[in-house]
Amino acid sequence: MNKIRICIIGAGNISNTRHIPAILKNNELQIVGIISDENKKIKRTLKKHACLKNCNILVINQSDSVDIQLQDCEWFKENVDAVVIGTPPKQHYPTVKASLTLKKHVLVEKPMMMNKEECEDVLSQAQRDNLVLFVMHSFQFSKGMSDLYRRYSNGELGKIKSILEIQLSNRDRRLPVWYNELPLGLFYDEAAHFFYSARRFGGKLKVLNAHAVFNAKDDNTPRFLAAQLSAGQIPVQMYMNFNSPICEWGLILIGEKKIAIYDYFKDILIVLKNDNQHYAKDVLRTSIAFFIQFWAGFIKNGFKMVRGNLLYGHDECIKKYAMAIKGQEKCFELSGELGQEIVTAMNEVINYAKEK
Repeated sequence: MNKIRICIIGAGNISNTRHIPAILKNNELQIVGIISDENKKIKRTLKKHACLKNCNILVINQSDSVDIQLQDCEWFKENVDAVVIGTPPKQHYPTVKASLTLKKHVLVEKPMMMNKEECEDVLSQAQRDNLVLFVMHSFQFSKGMSDLYRRYSNGELGKIKSILEIQLSNRDRRLPVWYNELPLGLFYDEAAHFFYSARRFGGKLKVLNAHAVFNAKDDNTPRFLAAQLSAGQIPVQMYMNFNSPICEWGLILIGEKKIAIYDYFKDILIVLKNDNQHYAKDVLRTSIAFFIQFWAGFIKNGFKMVRGNLLYGHDECIKKYAMAIKGQEKCFELSGELGQEIVTAMNEVINYAKEK
């Protein structure tokens, strides 16, 4: 069977470090084009990935509408089956809509859109034309998160009593120049990971409350944000600090039998048993179990990180995208329907935070 012809739209960090390496690992896909709003980004991408040197390229003029420019691009219309979009969130809606109009399947980075109405529009368009519209909710398919889901599914943790999510973000690190233009700034760019993670282990999301503390009026990103949600019947607490000197993201599932701690950045899962009466021997047993699991994961994934092979589930997302295009399997965890649910919940948190 012929390979699925992919065009990369957006040639920034996420495209170069996650999307393209994941696609190149899949023998059913072929990258045939790269589109960006800056020629220097395309040149940097071609230099980084020498195997793409013969790709078609297109530099988008930001002052003109993207749909007209794609409509006028013959190689895009004739030689592309599907796109993988890694542009800034505010560009998702016009880019996705233009791609669907030209009958291209779409996989777009999170967050799917800027609001529920944009989501509904592109979802109805994709459904009408029988096109795949997926959202890159990647961490669900990382090695550690997949292991966690397996343990959760087989009842190893027992009934989940609550979910705790903690985000520490250092704004001195490499960040996109546009992040503070978003609603609540860095929150809107990053928080989707926490919303879809809670959704997978609990169920449909309902926002109960949220509170934010800001640094200054001209800084959209809050200093601190706390949100309370329910995922199905499970209470969810999110704590996000955007003024941290380090970056650490964590998901904690608190079960009746065991507690599971997932480290997003290092892709490490730690599962700890009930510590009973919390005697010294219980504390030591828990500490030893934590130490062994952490360092085993750190050593394993550290080598992958250094070699650039730690893809955090992007390779599995690309695989499922290819399968859906071929009509083999649909994946709710990557679906536009879930993407809309996440966008809706994030905007509800924003509304609560701005009211106070």
